[in-house]
Amino acid sequence: MNATSSLSARRWQRFQAHRLGWYSFVTLVIFIGLAALGPLLVGPRPLAMKVDGHWYFPVFHGYYSAQDLGLKGEAEPKYRLLQQQLAVEDRGWVVMPLIPFAPDEVCEVIPSVRANAQGKWCDPRGVIAEGRIFILNPDGTRQRTWSIVNGDLNGDAKIINQGNTVARAKFLDGKLVGTFPATTSQDWTARGNLYTMISSPCPPGLDGHWLGTDESGHDVLARLYGGFRILLLASLLYLPVVYGIGLVLGAAMGYFGGWFDIVCQRVMEIWSNIPFLYAIIFLSSLLEPSLKILILILVAFSWMGLAQQLRASAYQVAARDYVLASKTLGAGHWRIIWRHILPNCTTVILTTLPFSLHGLVFSLSALDYLGFGLPPTEPSWGDLLHQAKENWDAWWILVPSLTCLVGLMIMMNSMGDALQDAFDLKRAQK
Repeated sequence: MNATSSLSARRWQRFQAHRLGWYSFVTLVIFIGLAALGPLLVGPRPLAMKVDGHWYFPVFHGYYSAQDLGLKGEAEPKYRLLQQQLAVEDRGWVVMPLIPFAPDEVCEVIPSVRANAQGKWCDPRGVIAEGRIFILNPDGTRQRTWSIVNGDLNGDAKIINQGNTVARAKFLDGKLVGTFPATTSQDWTARGNLYTMISSPCPPGLDGHWLGTDESGHDVLARLYGGFRILLLASLLYLPVVYGIGLVLGAAMGYFGGWFDIVCQRVMEIWSNIPFLYAIIFLSSLLEPSLKILILILVAFSWMGLAQQLRASAYQVAARDYVLASKTLGAGHWRIIWRHILPNCTTVILTTLPFSLHGLVFSLSALDYLGFGLPPTEPSWGDLLHQAKENWDAWWILVPSLTCLVGLMIMMNSMGDALQDAFDLKRAQK
């Protein structure tokens, strides 16, 4: 036990001595910890809120209607708008997650607007050339709207109640020229908390979107976070299955040898000649794409490399004296494989792990990029790269998604190199 502990300690020290691999490992552990927070870090529902003296915890409770919170309406309120309204009316407060958008949420980018010194209506980008400004209800519906042309009220205006227009007006160059019904006594002055809507993809910094939105209106940062969580889930599904098949079959091939080894090798040669991409396209046309289906397909084509590597290592271990002694003492074949072959192939098992993850991330991202992966509603780094190809001007989609993908692959390769240094003394000495 002491010798084993001492050997493990030396390997751990060699792993830490590989600085890039060690820092990559620490960074990845931190990212995994952040991903485990889920809706506590990224999501549209508040962590806590207080309305008219009553406490609510929507992130834990789930759905609250506006009536449940003592507000008008039956739908769930837009909590970011409610946060502003409660602050203005001094009725309470709302604590939102750090990123107040869900990865699958289609967002309306609605920054606030103001009139400049010349009386022109402006959004954060400047004078509004053409668009609409409006007052919002807490559930996100419009209360009043005005058309804007070159920064002035120009065109129709509406007063809306429960989705129905109850009064209309017409402006020309900022002046009211008519109302309907004509006898209405409504005040048509544009004042209060006014907003406008900006079409997606939207650049960073508007309406709380730190990295902007993609062409579908999803928050890019939330999308990256959701894509990383899906990659982690895919790893938890993929690794046990592919290693279970590859380790058992590879160890058995190296241990038994003979006709069993020959037959398995011929089967793997035939199976590996099936075009992977064509198989994906064919199966995608027959089955509805999902994460489980994609994992099964990737496992079907990924176990062979691991089995071949373990076969070579198991073949060497099977010729050792302690294996022959175990056979002589009457130990069963599977006991020898489990107690002697696999433990002595630990180096192969651990050093191939980061590169297996590298292959999984690359395959899933490539399939999503080509359109044969997850549905578009699911967050994916590959889908973001595909959108970036279609929107070259939207640099805020390309740069973060490419940085995350390349950075993750570099970290996994660095950890693989560090593990090889830790388990291969000759390599570490070089």
